[in-house]
Amino acid sequence: MVDFIWGAWLLGIALVPLALWWYAKSIARPAKAVVYHPDAEFIASLKPARLSRRRDLPALLFVTTLALGLVALARPVAPLPQLDNRTTVMIAVDVSGSMRNDDIKPSRFIAMQDAVRKFIKQLPSDLNVGLVSFAGTAALNVPPTNERQGLLDAVDAMFMARGTAIGAGLRESIAALPARTVLEKATKPLEPNAPPAIVVLLTDGRNNREPDPLAMAAIAKTQQVKVYTIGLGTLESNQSGEYYRGFDPQVLKDMARITGGEYFAASSAGQLTAVYTKLGSNLGWTFKPSEVTHVVATAAGLLLLIAMVFAERNRRVI
Repeated sequence: MVDFIWGAWLLGIALVPLALWWYAKSIARPAKAVVYHPDAEFIASLKPARLSRRRDLPALLFVTTLALGLVALARPVAPLPQLDNRTTVMIAVDVSGSMRNDDIKPSRFIAMQDAVRKFIKQLPSDLNVGLVSFAGTAALNVPPTNERQGLLDAVDAMFMARGTAIGAGLRESIAALPARTVLEKATKPLEPNAPPAIVVLLTDGRNNREPDPLAMAAIAKTQQVKVYTIGLGTLESNQSGEYYRGFDPQVLKDMARITGGEYFAASSAGQLTAVYTKLGSNLGWTFKPSEVTHVVATAAGLLLLIAMVFAERNRRVI
């Protein structure tokens, strides 16, 4: 929503229709003298139309410039995207045995690694980013940092294990965030001036360990941590004679809903990369009210220059 510091100047925009009326009246003014000509019908056919694009364009541009100038004098304020470099992003990824499934080529695990690497490289360099991996338990691979190479090396070094502890992965991620607390201190109010915090959690399976993912999502909410969840792979699949039930979309949707995040599903490497690309272009940005007088004034100046160019061209033609 646009606001104005000196809104009273907007009253001057009432001059715009007045200027248009004055201009239309001036071009329709009758002649002061009459001249007889033997071929009056031919001469009448040469009379310009009441409105002429070439003739009237400079005037319309001048009037628009007047309106923009008045808006600039009112000092408009609009919400603009700004990077909040205090934001911390935790990447939590499932490394359970089902990630070797090859329904996503060459495998879910390799597709996840490739997409996470691209995600890390895409995030603004000023953001602190951490990495958590989880299977039967969760581990903090890299605490939040703005040093990217260590993160990329940690992604390369991840390996698979048994079990799927989604709740533990979220708990470990929250614990690694600055000014956040979990479990027994979950009801403690968020610390003052705590920086924005985000968890991007990917899984291809269903939780089968403690704690409960939704209980952890409730804690994330109390700590003002947004959780974006990604379900990877087909819902049900077979691999080397083993049967995988796939991820539980409802749990992932609920985790995102509780914390104010968003849920995504990816059934191909391309979709997974697209999800991380979308998140990478949005995370860390916030809309803050900013004065945009210079933008409006610049637009008015450019329009005035264009109007002067067209007016000069018309004068030479005449």
